[in-house]
Amino acid sequence: MDSHLLNKKNMAESLGISTQAFDKWGVKPHKKVGRQTFFRVQDVVENRIENELKKNNNRVNPAGEKIDLELERAMLTQQQRITQQIKNEILEGRAIPVEAARDVLARILSQVGATLDSLAPNIKRRHPEIEQRIIDFIKSETIKHQNEASNLDDYLDDIIDDVITQAEAKV
Repeated sequence: MDSHLLNKKNMAESLGISTQAFDKWGVKPHKKVGRQTFFRVQDVVENRIENELKKNNNRVNPAGEKIDLELERAMLTQQQRITQQIKNEILEGRAIPVEAARDVLARILSQVGATLDSLAPNIKRRHPEIEQRIIDFIKSETIKHQNEASNLDDYLDDIIDDVITQAEAKV
């Protein structure tokens, strides 16, 4: 028997896989003797290379159709043009990324909360004649509105999604 041939069991062991996994690879045997099949390492390597090439080709062109390079270049150029237009609008201040808008709105909301927090003490300081029960009422109302303002941060994503959806509907 040729010394460079291995039976299925030995080939699978040398590859560190089970014989069932080796069967799934679909490597064509180099030689059959009785019930035993023998494989060359070269056949296994070629099988694995073909398998990877098929995977990569399916990722790049899943339908297996011929690629029109001119069309692909035109589409790429168009995407690059659109990307550059968006970058220019951002640099000119006519547009802002959604993440940046969200951060700005979150900062504004935290500032509103701080302003509401100082409202009752400021009123008490400027108008000491106001009864404490009125100041307490102002504090309780302020706290309610602070809580609402702090929860707006949680709703920003939903609000932004709604704005984007409405903008897409107009286009």
